[in-house]
Amino acid sequence: MAAVRRETPESDPWLKLLEAALAESETSAAWETAVPKPAAERPAKAPLLSHIRIMLDARAPRGWVRRLLELALPAEARKIDAIALLEAALCHDDARIDGLARSGGADPAVLRVAGQMALLPLLQACARALAPAVPAAWWEGYCPVCGAWPVVAEYTGLERKRQLRCGRCGTGWAIPQLRCVYCDETDHDRLGYLTPEAGEQTRKVEVCNSCKGYLKAVTTVRPLAPWAILVDDLTTVPLDIAALERGYQRPERPGYPLECRITERRGWGRLVEVGGGWWRLLLRGLHHPPSPPPSSTDLRRGEA
Repeated sequence: MAAVRRETPESDPWLKLLEAALAESETSAAWETAVPKPAAERPAKAPLLSHIRIMLDARAPRGWVRRLLELALPAEARKIDAIALLEAALCHDDARIDGLARSGGADPAVLRVAGQMALLPLLQACARALAPAVPAAWWEGYCPVCGAWPVVAEYTGLERKRQLRCGRCGTGWAIPQLRCVYCDETDHDRLGYLTPEAGEQTRKVEVCNSCKGYLKAVTTVRPLAPWAILVDDLTTVPLDIAALERGYQRPERPGYPLECRITERRGWGRLVEVGGGWWRLLLRGLHHPPSPPPSSTDLRRGEA
């Protein structure tokens, strides 16, 4: 990252977010305990996180998101609901993130990036815990864990096997070489690649002339670390520009919409939040007799 800062000083704000996300991933155990079990009856082509509910202990995640937003949007950090941002980012719901930005007076483009960075600790914890559940033969172009399109195709080892890598959760999965990850085109006359003029042998851009999609590719000895995927994506922006100038593009929508929910565990933290502060609860208890315990009907009405 220090090398990237020297070569591209303009990337410093983005690198600060990435460094914060990596530190949070390595030091906080709250994300490991939040990993959900995959839905038992999800469709065959659905990612592991499809249609699930993630339960979070609110204090640590809310504190983390606020710290990150103070780096990206210091003036608006306290105006953005942390749990709503995490859920919208998880579901690739850019329209909802833009709504959060408008309500908080923030820049929508910056909040989209910050939302994905805020989500990294949770998604990478899910990828580590759910790795044994990833199907051995996953032939879809999108990530088997979170449904995102890959950031890069890796050709690793002496055999140069093609493996797609997710930039959100870091998951890798194998896919045949002569196949477009977006539209499943297999006609070699419709598939090609772009290479740098300088004779760079380890990088190229895979292109499809059927859907006009592109994907960056790299030859490596071993798979990249999850954080290195994002840094590599930043340092290879000239390849993106070359592809865009020739009419190729990446899909705007994710490969598979997750439709997930992120909720907070109920407990004293939620009771204090609803009651308006611990001191108000204390005063109310001193000046008013205790109320009778709620009935099951009252509880159901309160949850509704």
